Amino acid sequence: MNRETIQQLRQLPVEGVAERLGLRVTRHKSLCPFHDDHHASLTFNVRRNTYRCFACDAHGGTIDLVMRHFAQGLSRRLPLAG
Repeated sequence: MNRETIQQLRQLPVEGVAERLGLRVTRHKSLCPFHDDHHASLTFNVRRNTYRCFACDAHGGTIDLVMRHFAQGLSRRLPLAG
């Protein structure tokens, strides 16, 4: 992937990407998909285009959110080795 494509991905709105991943975003908050969340602890900073969970400290930008989301999905689907 070239630098221009990566820059374009980083500029995608993180809230919109979160919604496309199936998260329900309301008032810049959502349940965190990275832990057993019962209160909306995942927040989105629109100005910086970032996210942060104040419970599990997951944080980053658009690319980080997508990578972490898919990595978690894979780990749930793959059997444990051993």
